[in-house]
Amino acid sequence: MTIDDRNPNAYYQSKLGVEFYDLFTGDAHNNGPVKGDVAFYIECAREFGAPVLELATGTGRVLWQIAAAGFEIVGIDISDEMLALARAKASSESADTRSRVRLHRMDMTSFHLNQSFRLAIIPFRAFQHLSLPDQQRQALRCVHRSLVPGGHFVIDVFDPRLEHCVPGAPSPNPERRLKDSKTGHTVVRRVLERINDPVRQLVTETFRIEESDEGGVTLSSEESSWTLRWSTRQEMKYLFELTGFEVIAEYSDFFRAPPAYGKEQLWILRKV
Repeated sequence: MTIDDRNPNAYYQSKLGVEFYDLFTGDAHNNGPVKGDVAFYIECAREFGAPVLELATGTGRVLWQIAAAGFEIVGIDISDEMLALARAKASSESADTRSRVRLHRMDMTSFHLNQSFRLAIIPFRAFQHLSLPDQQRQALRCVHRSLVPGGHFVIDVFDPRLEHCVPGAPSPNPERRLKDSKTGHTVVRRVLERINDPVRQLVTETFRIEESDEGGVTLSSEESSWTLRWSTRQEMKYLFELTGFEVIAEYSDFFRAPPAYGKEQLWILRKV
């Protein structure tokens, strides 16, 4: 199988990838590389106002907490499996919180909503699953169209460490092993293959995800993959300029540290 044959979003449609997404990602578990992101997005909602639009809303990890903080929010995602989990979380929320949320299955490169937003967000590097430059521009134009005049847009992507992007370079995180606090089970996500394509700025990783009980007996196992497109800071700035945004601030983490090589590219933009 070549890199072109793979679904760049396969991980987000797989049973175990979706089931354990929050475990590997979530700020609540303090397991992911984006510590503090939910609080940051809530601060942005307070500063820039609602309604809020979240692209690639996934399991609702960010969306439900923004809604619980009192803000109307619309989430879109291309994965039925992720949206099903996001909808299932409604049962643990108050009626007031549920009333502030709407979820839609839509592609971030071609969506249209009959509503304008004061703030749009694309959390946790989801923008990087757009593997073609045309897709990136289309998504940014859709965001621009959806914002009120002067509306704000917050987007997070990783700043690539170039030694990890050359052909043959191994994964910087070949294995992650975590315990699910709800079940006591151990979940391992192991990289089986990594393909780096520096010409097209793509990295594809194939994983095996395994869940084991307290005695080490494997309960479930699955292979999946994802593809990410990496972009430098200067490339991102140019994309924003091309699609009608001005940069208000840029940080390297969710505690507002200044830009730094190899960390996060966290951008606050304004529609012009």
